[in-house]
Amino acid sequence: MGVFGSWKRRRAVVALAVGIALAVGLRPVSAQAEWPERPITLVVPSGPGGGTDLTGRLLAEHLKARLGQPVQVVNMGQGGGVVGIGAIRTAPADGYTLGILYNFAHYHALGQADFRVADFTAIAQYNFDPAGFLVPVDSEWTTLAAALDAIRTDPLAVTIGCAGGCGGSWPIAVATLLRAWEVDPARVRMIPSQGANASMQDLAAGGLDAVPCSLPEARAFLDAGVARALGVFAEHRLEAFPDVPTVAEAVGLNLRLGAWRGLVGPAELPDAIARRLEAAMADIVHDPAFRADMAAGGFGLLWRDSRVFAGFMRTEEARVRAMIRNLGL
Repeated sequence: MGVFGSWKRRRAVVALAVGIALAVGLRPVSAQAEWPERPITLVVPSGPGGGTDLTGRLLAEHLKARLGQPVQVVNMGQGGGVVGIGAIRTAPADGYTLGILYNFAHYHALGQADFRVADFTAIAQYNFDPAGFLVPVDSEWTTLAAALDAIRTDPLAVTIGCAGGCGGSWPIAVATLLRAWEVDPARVRMIPSQGANASMQDLAAGGLDAVPCSLPEARAFLDAGVARALGVFAEHRLEAFPDVPTVAEAVGLNLRLGAWRGLVGPAELPDAIARRLEAAMADIVHDPAFRADMAAGGFGLLWRDSRVFAGFMRTEEARVRAMIRNLGL
């Protein structure tokens, strides 16, 4: 066939290869397997047993039911949450690594990490819990006023657990309270931990004088009779903890402070995946079964969609950094 015939054969082979590539390797996205086609990892930047862990595990079960794939919770509370949040930020933006995010602005302000809102794709906020002020059950402080007076008298003798990083929502709440009681928070010894459960364990063991965290996180210790709640930073008493006075009732200060939690992915998560996750979250947060599960644990519900949640995080980033400077943390 000569050169001409050989060229025709080569052209036919190339055309066949291109056709196979187009049919198999270069299919339109809509023809490829839909996300998710394998298990999803949900990073919880705290140790087991705290509110971020408990609500994260609850959320994982409901996401599994809606996405059709297992959602595996991985606790990464090292460094007061820095390790876990860092893992969310650096994960591939493919929808297979998501995370629970909470107040993170303090890490930058305290020189611990350089996390920014732009590092994440906001999906939805689902939770807000007011802070509580917890002491050992045998503490001499039987009221919040007594505790604050004692701390003001000798702040250097007091040790408070941060229930996470010292600059997060819980220590910011107690630092704000101390400032209002004319106590310099910098003079009080603050101890970081892998989360509320770890700090509450230290409190129960006698290693701490007080811990600020949500009442649901402290519930097991309250029920076991090893801790006592002196106040909660809420507008009204919590339905699940009716015997705990608000800070306003206890000391006359109208402080409403606490922690928020939301679902995020790394930056540049594909829009189609982000939209599907947001729709799943909307369904979950408004599902009576999920709401009942959260209420049973004493956890608060607060819905913010992706747009509102992203705006809220930007506002919080600026507010928390300014607050840390003002509080001297």
